[in-house]
Amino acid sequence: MTTTIQIKTELWQKFTALAQQQRKRPNRLLEKLLAEYLSIQRDLQLDEAIRKQAKSNGNDENDAVELVKRYRQKKAI
Repeated sequence: MTTTIQIKTELWQKFTALAQQQRKRPNRLLEKLLAEYLSIQRDLQLDEAIRKQAKSNGNDENDAVELVKRYRQKKAI
């Protein structure tokens, strides 16, 4: 499935110039950036959910950070 979006001409020209400097196709670079943004947002949501859960269990933020680190280590394996 594809979706068409509109981007201001000036912004697209700057973006394509940057993509050309990196020797990448603008549309593929944009897809990569969007995927990375979505991944970051999921991580931030996970961080917040774990933080809330840790607080509701009587733990502090440091405990939440440690839980996130452990989760990411397991996920990376």
